[in-house]
Amino acid sequence: MNDWQQERARLAQRIAALRAQGICYSCHDLATGELFGAQPVIYEDDAFRVVLDCYPRMKGHAIVVYKPHREDVSELAEDEAARLFALCLRVIRAIKRGLGAEKVYLNTMCDGGINHLHVQLFPRYPGDPIGSKRFVAGRGPLVDGEATAAHIRAALEIIMHGE
Repeated sequence: MNDWQQERARLAQRIAALRAQGICYSCHDLATGELFGAQPVIYEDDAFRVVLDCYPRMKGHAIVVYKPHREDVSELAEDEAARLFALCLRVIRAIKRGLGAEKVYLNTMCDGGINHLHVQLFPRYPGDPIGSKRFVAGRGPLVDGEATAAHIRAALEIIMHGE
C-alpha cells in the first residue's frame, strides 16, 4: 500500500470514528481543519468552501461544501439551492477555463451515516472517456494541488468579477 493510500485509510478510520460518536465529520472539519486542512482552497465565504479533493479521481476534481449542515440537497430551501448551484456553475466554468476541461460533471452523493451536503465536480478533458465512469475512476494522490487550485482561482476571479 502506498503512503497516500495509508493516509487515506487513516482518514477513513477517523471519519468512521467521528460518525460512530454521532459527529458530522464535515462540520467537525469546518470548525477545526483537523481532517482536510491540507486541501487547497479554491474559494471560501461564509456559506461555502470549494476545495480540491485530497485523493482526486482526476486533475481538478473539486468539492463544493455548503457550510450549514444539511443532510442532502432535498433539505435546501430554494434560495439556498439557487446559491449553491450558481456557485457550482461558476466553478465549473472556472475549471473549464483554468484547466482546459472539455466538460465538468456535477454529482452529489450524500450517503452513509451522518451526511453533509457537498457537490463533487469531475472534469473531463479532451480524449478522456465520456460518461458516468468518471464518477468511479480510480483515486490517486493530489499532485500539484496548489498550482491547480491557483489556475482555477484565477479563472474564477475573472468569472466572478470580470476581466
